[in-house]
Amino acid sequence: MQRFLTSDAKYAYSPGHETIGAVDPGERFEVECVEGFGNQFSSPDDFTPQSYAVAEGLKWAVTGPIDVTGAEAGGVVAVTIHSVEPTTPGVVVYGSYTAEDPYAWWDEETACEIYDVSDGVVSFDERTKLDTRPLIGCLATRPAADGMHARLQGRYGGNLDCKDIRPGATVVLPVEHDGAGLYFGDCKALMGDGEIVGPPEIGALVVASAEPRPRPAAMSWPRIETSETITTLVSGKPLEWSARQAYRELLEWVVEDYEIARPKAALLLAMVAQAGICQISNDDYTAYCVAPRDVWEPYRR
Repeated sequence: MQRFLTSDAKYAYSPGHETIGAVDPGERFEVECVEGFGNQFSSPDDFTPQSYAVAEGLKWAVTGPIDVTGAEAGGVVAVTIHSVEPTTPGVVVYGSYTAEDPYAWWDEETACEIYDVSDGVVSFDERTKLDTRPLIGCLATRPAADGMHARLQGRYGGNLDCKDIRPGATVVLPVEHDGAGLYFGDCKALMGDGEIVGPPEIGALVVASAEPRPRPAAMSWPRIETSETITTLVSGKPLEWSARQAYRELLEWVVEDYEIARPKAALLLAMVAQAGICQISNDDYTAYCVAPRDVWEPYRR
């Protein structure tokens, strides 16, 4: 199995990056992902203003770009996540969380905490243990434009911080350049919606496979497919724009793939779809809209 190393990590998504290797359609491959703070903190005692400044400069490292044979500009690439195995403890940095505006909490970070995430469990404290649900925070293709920092997100994917980009999911991303050029990084042990406070960052070994597909006429933004759900992801501002566009994207998907009239599909989505927030911590806010697959089975073409 091919393995792509953290030594090939970047801090941007760019069509100017040389590929670090290529995989065939359906071939499983491994990707080493850098822990989100660049392995600067192995214990709470490691946190100092100096080490924090270094760690901030190492955030959002992504491994790539990895080309997919047969992926063509104008198409899409479907990336299936087979496993995300933590290779480090979980790391968070935090502050007092007292500012009236929670967005300012990111500027109040004064300490770190290290969580054991071995054996599929986050040991939060002596009273609480949580099952891990490892995910990939950053997954992208080479964007159309150059110089997109890895903390950013858009139609190419990027720093989506969606809790459902995890094993069992297939993430479908637009391809703007031949080969696609996949980037992986910013893995987390588990997270809820919103990323208003940072969840535990982990180094991880990802096992994935990828296949090129024609781009659906109705697709403009990333999608997630699982055996049970279909999801659309849209990033932008304001948040309500992202949420409404994610709903529209899901409506376009359903109308294209199923034999159901657009007004009827919109009404059915109003009854079964869930809209939510992936993250509101980055430059653009990412919203999702998800619907169960089984609802659409009676309308299968």
